[in-house]
Amino acid sequence: MSNMTPFEIRLELLKMAKDMLTDSYFSEKSRISENWQVAVDSAKLNGLLIPEHPPYPPYPSETDVINKAQMLNGFVSNIVTETKTSITKK
Repeated sequence: MSNMTPFEIRLELLKMAKDMLTDSYFSEKSRISENWQVAVDSAKLNGLLIPEHPPYPPYPSETDVINKAQMLNGFVSNIVTETKTSITKK
């Protein structure tokens, strides 16, 4: 196993958090679309109005990724964290 610097560890945690959140986002988006398609097919078979497509969940933000990375870091470091980080743009 290679020795990683604290910066490399934080970067890996951010990458892992981003991957986890985007995987979850695309899974939920797919689930919503599939359920809607089933509802559309059922409506067509029964002569009903086609339902509107439900909204997708919001795409993970920078804040979401940072909060997830902090949670992962807390787990790895055996620290319980409840803090939320907010990103402000100048």
